[in-house]
Formats: sequence, structure tokens, C-alpha cells
Amino acid sequence: MMRVKNVPGDLLPQKETSYRFIFGVLLAYMAVELAGIFLHPMWRDEMHTWSMASASSSLGDLLQRKAAEGHPDMWYFMVYGIRQLSANFLSMQLFHGALAAITVFLVLKYAPFTRLQRVLLISGYFYLFEYAMISRNYSAGILLITLLLVLYRQRQRLLFWMALILFLLAQTNVFGLIFCIAILATWLFEFAVSEEFRRGMLKQKALLAISLALVLAGIAYSLHAVIPPPSAYFAGAAHFSLFQLTWKGFIQTAAIVWKAWVPVPEPIIQFWDTNLLRYEWLQAILSAGLLFSAALMFVKRPVIFVLFITGSAGIIAFVLMYYFGYIRHHGHLYILLITCLWLATFYQENDVPLWSTILEKYFVWLKSRRDRLFLILLGLQCLAGVFAITVQALVPFSAAKMTAEYIKSQKLDRFLIAGDQDVSLEPVVGYLHKEAYFFARRATSTYAIYDSKRKLPTPSSLLVMADSLVRAHGDTVLLVMNYYFDEPTGLNLKQIKSFKNSIRWDEIYFLYLLCPAEGAPKPDKQRGAGDSGK
Repeated sequence: MMRVKNVPGDLLPQKETSYRFIFGVLLAYMAVELAGIFLHPMWRDEMHTWSMASASSSLGDLLQRKAAEGHPDMWYFMVYGIRQLSANFLSMQLFHGALAAITVFLVLKYAPFTRLQRVLLISGYFYLFEYAMISRNYSAGILLITLLLVLYRQRQRLLFWMALILFLLAQTNVFGLIFCIAILATWLFEFAVSEEFRRGMLKQKALLAISLALVLAGIAYSLHAVIPPPSAYFAGAAHFSLFQLTWKGFIQTAAIVWKAWVPVPEPIIQFWDTNLLRYEWLQAILSAGLLFSAALMFVKRPVIFVLFITGSAGIIAFVLMYYFGYIRHHGHLYILLITCLWLATFYQENDVPLWSTILEKYFVWLKSRRDRLFLILLGLQCLAGVFAITVQALVPFSAAKMTAEYIKSQKLDRFLIAGDQDVSLEPVVGYLHKEAYFFARRATSTYAIYDSKRKLPTPSSLLVMADSLVRAHGDTVLLVMNYYFDEPTGLNLKQIKSFKNSIRWDEIYFLYLLCPAEGAPKPDKQRGAGDSGK
């Protein structure tokens, strides 16, 4: 039977005892985070959950509205609770920031890394920017994973609480669900191969059965929530088919490991989801090398090896076969690496030589340079994080808030607002606190609805629809567009403002007034019509 050896307690890395260090670094982190939150206008994915919670009269109503979302319920419930206490968007952003700050405290206090490694870790792209300043459901998952790591040493004594954390983790997002399944599979493996672990678990059979049932219930409930109904828009946009298993798809998917571990973006304003290394085939080769090296580094710690392989395979398979996603999704591969490095300190390496002399030599080389390689990786993550928050301090993440403020200041919100694309219109509507006409659904709403009724019009057909809307409405319509089109003959259409300064490339805006034939009313002249937004 394979031997799994735990590290003796007196050899475990000690938790940080200097509160001057912990709170000094934490306060510096929070100062940067708060400044970033106040400078961060919410984009559509952040606004979407807020708008949906605002439109819901009860939790049951919210569940019905989010059925087509493809996400578990936890973040929606959290936002709904916040919305009952405050109508200010900032309350959600501050709550999200608090989750990130608690995670950072736990890392600074308990992570088995050096002080320099911990500081670089929390200053990295995902901990400082992506999962801290952008209010989505990922920060809650990272906090739960970190809490699991903190309590891991006492997982047998705190079995029920560990199971409850896994239950909640599965409710955060799809990648939290994958983590939950991977950790459960890892513990089942350890139960099978470690007599010490199995004996400790079997001493509390009733509690073990309850805890296992709780985790399985969490997985089942999460799957129920994330699998969209046939009417959902995502059912057509994100699905599995053998035809999508192409060579190009494999290359693109393989490249996500490099993008997650080394997320250094291009030095441009619209940096989000870019990578300084542009060639995907080279990213894929480097990704394969990174995955192989990390797996080899964990191979003599079988429990960690199983966790790394299971988690990586789950994330990569989901990306390849269902939904490719973006860096915010792929970043969970980096969180998995940190998880495995953290947990590796709880297990001793076995002394069984590898089956190949070359592999054994490479393993020894990796082991001797592990801290140096880890520092390089953390340094690159820190570079990406500092770049992201610097650009955001100079350029708005989305031009939606600026656009909405202009509309209010010019009293243009007295007109019916309509627009395309609907996902780009949504944050503007959210900041305006009013309904708009979404051409993609041929109906008014306060948020975009992702179901099969959503049909994106072409620019030419949209103008025909807009003209019909003006005739039916009998008054001027304000068009909020995220692309420019020439003013056509035969329509009383006039561009009055543009907002093109934005990190998010598709949340730039062009405002048009489409008026009835008798003449076009002009906006209040607090700012000159026709100026370009900045």
C-alpha cells in the first residue's frame, strides 16, 4: 500500500506571530484596495447581479430570474441581502473588498511561505486586482479555499466544518464546484491509501456519513443551479460538442495555464485578458512545461499530486469542452497551484525513486530551486497586479458610469433610452436606475436577460427598429450604443457625445438622439454637444 506521511507538528511552518507585520501589510493592501474600488466603475457583469437583485421582490423571485445564468446561488443571495440594506452600488463593492481583505489576513497570518513570498502573493494580479476590485462571485470562493487551507491540519477534528466549507464553496461558482469535487476526490484517495487517515476518520463514522452527505448535497445543488434550462442563451453559446474538439481548440485551451500563472498583460490601456506573450502556440508549449514541472514537483507527495492533477484536469476540461471563458476563470489554475504548494507542507516526501534517472535528476533540480522559481512566479504576478491597478487609476475600467453621469447632467434621461449591444447597455441603465429598451429582446428591462429570446440585431436592422420605436413612442429616443455608425439619410439621427476612454474595450459609448420628423430637441448646454468623452 502506498504510504502517505504527514509532517510532524514540530516541523510544520509556524504561523506569523508579528501583528505589526500582519496589520502593517494588511492596512497597506486595504488602502490600495479601497482606492481601487472608488476608482473602479462597475462593468456589466458586476452591475448585472446588482440590477437583478434590485428587480427581485423576494429570494424566490431572484431564483426565477437567475435560472438561466449558469452560476450557483450564493453570490446572488449575498447581493440581494446587501441590496435590502442599501441602494448604493458602493455597498456591494465594499462588501466584496472585505471578503478579499479577510483572505489577505488569513494568507499573511497562516500561509506557510516566507514573508516576502506572502507579500508578493497578495500583491499579485489575482489577489490584488481581479479577485479584489472587480465585484464578482470569485472572491467568496477564494476566501473559502483559504479558510479550508487554514483549518486543513485539523480536518479530522473539524470534519463537519470542513464539509460545510466545501458545501459553501460549491455554491460560489463553477470553479469553486470543481475545487470542491477535486478536494473530495483527494480525500477519498487519502482515505484509501493512508491507514492513519482512514483510522482517524472511522473513529467518527456517523459524523463522517453526515459530512460526506453534506458535501455531496452541495455538489448536487450546485449542479442543479449551474446547468441552464433549454431556454437559456448560454445553452446555445456554451455547450459541448465533439465538433469543437479541434486542434486550434486544444492549443487555445492548453495556453490558459501560462496566462493564469504568468498574467503579465500587454502594455496597453485595454489590457484586460491580454498577455505579453501573444503567440498561443508558444503559450501552449510553455503551459505544458509548467504543468509537467509542477506535477513532477508534487509526485512524491501523492495526496497533493492527486489534488493538482484532478483540479487541473477539471478546470481544463471545463474550458475545453464547455465554456472557454476569460482570465478571471483561468486564474483558478493559479489558485490551485497556491493551494497545492500550501498543502504540500503538511505531507512528507516519500523516498521512492522515480522510474527514470532523467526525471529524478529534474526533480532534484526543481526541488533545489523551488523557492527561487516560486519567487520569480510571484514577482511576475506582482508586476501584473501593479500594472493593472496603475492603469485603472488613470483610465476608467468601463465608460458606463461616465456615460450615465452625462445623461443625467444633460437631463437626457427624460427620453426613452434604447440601445445595443444589450450587455454594454446594461451597466449604463444600472447607473441610471431606470428601464431601457433592449433591442436584442424587443422589450424594456433594467438588465439584460440571457435566454433564447435574445436576438442581436445587425446595425442596419437596428436603425429600422429604432425608427419604428420612435414612431410608436411618439417622442425622441436616446440611443446608447457601444459602436459608431454613420448618420443615415432619411432619419433624424444626431450623434451628441462619445465616451471612448475605457479599459473594457466594448464598454465605450456613442450617444445618439433619434427624433420624430418635426425636429430634434437639443440637450441642455452644460457641456458642448459633440465633445468626445474622456
